[in-house]
Amino acid sequence: MAQIQDILAREQERDDGESRTTIHLFQEGTFYRAYEWSAWLCHKYISQFKVTKRKLKNIEQPVLFVGFPITSLQKYMPEGVDVAATSEKSIDLILPEEMVPDDVTADMMHVDFEQWKESIPLVEPSKRKESGVVADGDSPFTRSSITGIMHRVLAFPIENKTPMQCMAFLAEVKQQLAELI
Repeated sequence: MAQIQDILAREQERDDGESRTTIHLFQEGTFYRAYEWSAWLCHKYISQFKVTKRKLKNIEQPVLFVGFPITSLQKYMPEGVDVAATSEKSIDLILPEEMVPDDVTADMMHVDFEQWKESIPLVEPSKRKESGVVADGDSPFTRSSITGIMHRVLAFPIENKTPMQCMAFLAEVKQQLAELI
């Protein structure tokens, strides 16, 4: 996996042609993640993914990203998208030029991106997660989040899914649980 500093540098070093149509996806476990400009392109032109804005270690400013299971890539691929493998753990999605209207300039896209970036709230880590200290009788899990995950597990139609789909679902649930701890 590429280091976050390398990923952010790649996002910032785009030329105008690349910035209009190229989404960089990085494999992290069983998920693809897109950062910053690529996250915006995913959110705007592919799907309304949940966007996370978080402070990361050794990074001075908050970072935005979206993610989805690797097994869902085909589900989200619009017609006409080219896929280029850039390394063992990353791919580029090149959107067809017609997805971005001709009258939308690179400057207009940058303004739209900056406004979108500012509109995303920063996710602050909870104090309990940071310190690792849990008060007596207190649980690091919230009842609603655990209940939500339980409902997802109970509603998952395992009998109608392939082993790979089940594995991807399990990885997703595992990640959600890890985020609660």
